[in-house]
Amino acid sequence: MKRNRDEAILAALVTCGSIRQAAKRAFCSESTVRNKLKDAEFLERYKATKQCFLAEACDAISARLTLAIDTLSDIVEDEKTPTTIKVSAADALLRHGLRYIEANNILVRLEKLEQAQQATGGECGQE
Repeated sequence: MKRNRDEAILAALVTCGSIRQAAKRAFCSESTVRNKLKDAEFLERYKATKQCFLAEACDAISARLTLAIDTLSDIVEDEKTPTTIKVSAADALLRHGLRYIEANNILVRLEKLEQAQQATGGECGQE
């Protein structure tokens, strides 16, 4: 019975976004949810589940990036599209494209730093 309640609270936390909403969905009090989050084992399960949901959402977005870029590109290239709409589409491509490139560059640099740290035995900045 306790396991079912834990699962209900866990699912509610991941899908609701707030303790108050999670408590309502799991049919328990907010203090019960807060107490569960103080439990180290439950907290680890929550973090792992949340990370899994986030990874799935990122995969879904990534799968549609090409379609979104193609759609905006078609709008920019279509001679029949009004100028204001073309400018808006071009602006979206530039803003989001630059953010994506920047984020990707940061991830690449971070991976290189992590690899370098592992290669040196994990001792960063120590002599």
